[in-house]
Amino acid sequence: MPRGVDSTLPGVASVDTSTTKADLPLALAPPLAWMAALAASAELLVNRVLLRSWEASWSREALVRFDRWGDFARNVAVMSGLVALSFCLAAFCSRRSRLPLSARLGLAGFGGAFIPAIALMTAMPRTWTGVELVLVVAGLAHGLMFLLILVGLRWRSSRPTIAALLMLLITTTCSIASLIVALLGGREYWEHTERLANAFRWSGEIAYLLVPIAVGLALRIAARATRGQLVVAVSTFAAATVAGGLVAWRSAVGRAEFATVIYGSFRLNLLPDRMVLLYAIPLGIGWAVACASSLAREPERRQLGAALFVLLSAGYAPRTPSALVFTVLAVALVARSAVAQAQKASTASA
Repeated sequence: MPRGVDSTLPGVASVDTSTTKADLPLALAPPLAWMAALAASAELLVNRVLLRSWEASWSREALVRFDRWGDFARNVAVMSGLVALSFCLAAFCSRRSRLPLSARLGLAGFGGAFIPAIALMTAMPRTWTGVELVLVVAGLAHGLMFLLILVGLRWRSSRPTIAALLMLLITTTCSIASLIVALLGGREYWEHTERLANAFRWSGEIAYLLVPIAVGLALRIAARATRGQLVVAVSTFAAATVAGGLVAWRSAVGRAEFATVIYGSFRLNLLPDRMVLLYAIPLGIGWAVACASSLAREPERRQLGAALFVLLSAGYAPRTPSALVFTVLAVALVARSAVAQAQKASTASA
């Protein structure tokens, strides 16, 4: 029995799952994944930080210019993200992935419905996007993320990467559970709706903020080497920049407005208004780990850096089409990295 696959899962023991790195090369990030990561970060900065915070104090010409830049960054991020996600799904749906036929058909079905729907919603005017369509696309996105996470958990990857997948599973489960409870409970006028929906939402938010920490534990940084010193310096600068930027942001917009903008930018609302600035700690760590991962020596760990960039840019439990693309792509990249790490360990032990 090969060590790369967990033989306790249903349907695995009866299939020859022996694989090598050449069978399914998933260590490298798919085409345009890094373009999506950088464009998603730019879209976050322009659309959800600058425009939402200081649009009242800018001239009309400046608002039009920033709005065009934000639209351009969002369109580039969505289109490149869809291309990268298509390559991820194509790899997992191929026979070389050695996945059960049911898993490949599920990925193909959800992906074949999600990608065209998102592309159509991106091209459509915003006024044409109804609530029903958004809910359907959100359901497809969460179904696709469930399958991708299960694909990653099927392999015996490193423990930190498995922990990251489990945190993503909790995040996805709690996100959709909170949405379902809020919709059904509000329709039935259930008195405990808000309390239960918030419990699911806040549990998922904690798991979301723990994903970068789990990814950070998967890194191997030789602090005494030149490359390791560069990684430490860049990640420290990223953490200081994000944390310092959030402190300056709060000073500029005020405490009450800062809480509103944090929710609008990242959809984080676990902390009370007087403590929202504490989000600077996990967000600073998140971007520091993303930068450190992107400079890692191993390509499968660099892929985790791209996943964190798009995951943090999307925010927690997104509802917009572009943010849904970023979140699904982030889950797909983490799953690819988990499979690649397991293949590498299996090849080394063979």
